[in-house]
Amino acid sequence: MMGLRDRLAARQRHTQLLAAANRTIHTQLLHGNTLRPEPATMVALSFAMFAIRLDAAEARDYLNAALAERGYPLLNEGGDQ
Repeated sequence: MMGLRDRLAARQRHTQLLAAANRTIHTQLLHGNTLRPEPATMVALSFAMFAIRLDAAEARDYLNAALAERGYPLLNEGGDQ
């Protein structure tokens, strides 16, 4: 069972990863040559912004959450539309 400290840490990590996903999408839209954000970019930004290590699958999940919130098409397993 998760204690209060664990729940707060999980909530903070979740919030930080959503921020990194939004930043990845924003950066891609402003400076990218395609409209599709890459999970690898989010992996790098998550580490740069918050020192959080995650794999591409988790990055894709967070990117898809942020894309869905904005009404954009989701990434598939390979990272493409």
